[in-house]
Amino acid sequence: MSTEETRLSFAVGLIERYDHALLIALPSPGEDGKRLWVFPRGRIEPGESPEVAMRRIAQDHLEVEIEVVVGQPPIIEIVDGVEVELRYMFCGILTGDPFSGPYQEVRWAPKQQLREYDFDSASVPVVEWLLES
Repeated sequence: MSTEETRLSFAVGLIERYDHALLIALPSPGEDGKRLWVFPRGRIEPGESPEVAMRRIAQDHLEVEIEVVVGQPPIIEIVDGVEVELRYMFCGILTGDPFSGPYQEVRWAPKQQLREYDFDSASVPVVEWLLES
């Protein structure tokens, strides 16, 4: 079995509000006690497309219905010491208000203020890319 067949894949939502603020989430502290912000994400199940996974994750974790506007090519990153494939998608909310669900907190962050938050290592390059575009 190749590394690509065993690598976990995650759908990650760059969920944007009408005022261009992005939804960010604060998971519960890890084993090291650190609390780092992330963009909402969840595992892509076998046989599931990244877009379908992102819609499911938004519904299950945030209690919102989303529209996937455009997906990005996969990015390979180390998350919690494991190499994973991250599938980022720009999304908009169709219905509902985000609920924290499995996260300790979710909030809308104005794009220009993203550097004010401590993001996990997989999210930092995406934050920089968003601020350059």
